Amino acid sequence: MKKITPVLFLFALILSSNLTFGQEIITNEKVIEMKELGFDDDIIIEKIYSSPVDFDTSIAALSALKKAGVSSEVMSEIMRSPKNNTSLKPGIYYSEEDNSEKLILATVFSSTDKNSFANRMVSGYIPTTKKSRLPGTNSNNTIPETSPSFKFVFERNETENPNNLQSIMNRMGMLNWWFRTASSPNEFILVKLDVNQKKKFREIITGKRSAAFENNGVDAKHIVDFTIETIDEYTFKVHTENLEYGEYAFMYQGQVPMGAENQSVFDFSIQ
Repeated sequence: MKKITPVLFLFALILSSNLTFGQEIITNEKVIEMKELGFDDDIIIEKIYSSPVDFDTSIAALSALKKAGVSSEVMSEIMRSPKNNTSLKPGIYYSEEDNSEKLILATVFSSTDKNSFANRMVSGYIPTTKKSRLPGTNSNNTIPETSPSFKFVFERNETENPNNLQSIMNRMGMLNWWFRTASSPNEFILVKLDVNQKKKFREIITGKRSAAFENNGVDAKHIVDFTIETIDEYTFKVHTENLEYGEYAFMYQGQVPMGAENQSVFDFSIQ
């Protein structure tokens, strides 16, 4: 018989709680109900984090929670939780026509060096251009408007709840590292991609090199401006204006953690 590890046991408990409570809105009464059912603090806090919430944080309501045996740790999480939490996991989202939030999945790009062979033959005197390419001429994320807004959701600070599911998943490397390492959309850039219809790919120049210089980074003429609206410490709205029809991608430009590879972008298509 296989031994059940503490992590697997925790996943099983959380799965059980999800099956019981579904996607219902978590309120003060639901927290008390979970406490009475015997759920421990880690499970209650994880449920608060992963669900829509509508808490009453008045003194009278907090007093009722305390009388019901709700711990200070859980009440602190209730105080921190934004009203009507969207329960989105870390990532970049855009709103569809029905107002649902769609996650933009990371797409892996490949890099090529133009003139790299000739550069080696003449000891670096012929410039090389590094291009990052995505397969296909159109993104799978199609947006039918020219001034879309996006929601950036970053991972919560692990020091707040070091034993909850999110923290455990972080330590196991199960979540996107971009949204654990970065803390705001300022660490990303939005770029417009060139499209090669003949060879069926999208690309962006990400570096140039010769014997005299080396320049890593995207040319400023391909970078698109956006504005940032803060929703809370971990959630931001990114607004764009009058994007041309074409292919775009958010690219992380911050410090890459040890052991990680920054070889993906978050692409979308304005159609």
